[in-house]
Amino acid sequence: MRVAACDTLACMADLPAVTLEALRVRIVEVFPAQVRAAIEKLTEEEMWWRPNEKTNSVANLVLHLSGSLNFYLNNNIGGIPYKRDRDGEFAARSSLSKREVMAVFDDMVAKAEQSFKKIKPEQLAGPSTEPDKFDALVQDLISIVTHVSAHTGQILWITKMLEEGALDEVWMRAHKRHGGWKAK
Repeated sequence: MRVAACDTLACMADLPAVTLEALRVRIVEVFPAQVRAAIEKLTEEEMWWRPNEKTNSVANLVLHLSGSLNFYLNNNIGGIPYKRDRDGEFAARSSLSKREVMAVFDDMVAKAEQSFKKIKPEQLAGPSTEPDKFDALVQDLISIVTHVSAHTGQILWITKMLEEGALDEVWMRAHKRHGGWKAK
């Protein structure tokens, strides 16, 4: 669903729809495309590489994003039941193949798309699912998108470090191909 940008005060009523679509595109299309592009470039061993035990591997970051979004977006907002094991997301060590890690991630993204279909633009100003942290649902979604963005950046950086030149311009390509930027 593409929503035209507001260029007059008359279209300000569409601002919730524009906001919701911008968040959806980034959470279920742009950032997942970047994660997938990074994972494609890594070997099974590189997926679990870490410079020291106090850091996370790409696989741990993907599992963490999946757990976090399954809980905060899909469970809390979308109503899709999920029992989270946050400690397990970080504790895993080479126990899953690249294919298995990506199956967990892709399942989360598919559920995120379902969750977004349930959200109506007028709900953005409604109550947060995390009332101890936020007042409005839009704040929940902004927190989710910034969390995904931060970890996607880490995944891309690790991949670029391990595979020189592997992700040249992936940020721009993903935004252009997946609706993060206006089509020319």
